[in-house]
Amino acid sequence: MTQRIAVIGGGVGRREPLGPIEEVRSADFEATLVNPRLKVFPHTPYERGLSIMAYLDSAIEAQKAGFGAVFINTMGDYGIDEMRSALRIPVVGAGEAALTMSATVGRKFSVVKIWPPRMNFITEERLRSTGADARCASIRNVLRDDEVVSTTTAVGAIETMNDHNEDFTQRVHDAVRLAVEEDSADSVVLGCTCMAVIGPEIADRAPVPVIEPMRAGYVATEAMLRLNLTQSRVAYPQANPDLLRATEDMIANMERPNLSADCDMCVVSEAAE
Repeated sequence: MTQRIAVIGGGVGRREPLGPIEEVRSADFEATLVNPRLKVFPHTPYERGLSIMAYLDSAIEAQKAGFGAVFINTMGDYGIDEMRSALRIPVVGAGEAALTMSATVGRKFSVVKIWPPRMNFITEERLRSTGADARCASIRNVLRDDEVVSTTTAVGAIETMNDHNEDFTQRVHDAVRLAVEEDSADSVVLGCTCMAVIGPEIADRAPVPVIEPMRAGYVATEAMLRLNLTQSRVAYPQANPDLLRATEDMIANMERPNLSADCDMCVVSEAAE
């Protein structure tokens, strides 16, 4: 019997968003992209809070549609705790899965991400929440703040990376090298699922293990289903089922469900200029 996994996020502005997942998907599993109906762009902690609502809404709908698990396809793991409280099916986040996996391949890792330093609050939240901050040697940013000043430039960066631009890819390689040589990292976690397209070539040239979160998180989701595991009700008390419609009702009644400039990536919007 085929088991269905809802993949939430990572679909807007991406070419073949599930391509990396298809590389590792088992034949008895089906991965389906689910884009949140509330479009919001987490360029500040406030918008990150709105992203939690957007992703939580999608996860509740995925459970109602009969999916067997939810995979949050973003390093930000938006709404992960809320989903685990609301849902009966297992929930896995790309960020948490990748950071957890880093403990099995080394002792001290660095996060290498294409996005600029002003977006590090997303990574830092995941490090604190998962307890991985004690093992994190550094966060290395490929792009500078002045290189990503709008969603337009962010989309341009994604397109450049998708085209395997040699200069861009070399900057990622350099960041990995510096993480090892200067920060004493013995492994690297790529800091955005958007980096999945270049993940294998970065790993091939790296002197240490490189964990790409889209593939790692999806494989972890399949493992949860195979092992018949779901979240602990001690850690994540079950939400009142009568209240699960509240998120749906709030979003359904919004006059402007698209609060984002033009994509759902973890970068600054033009409103922040």
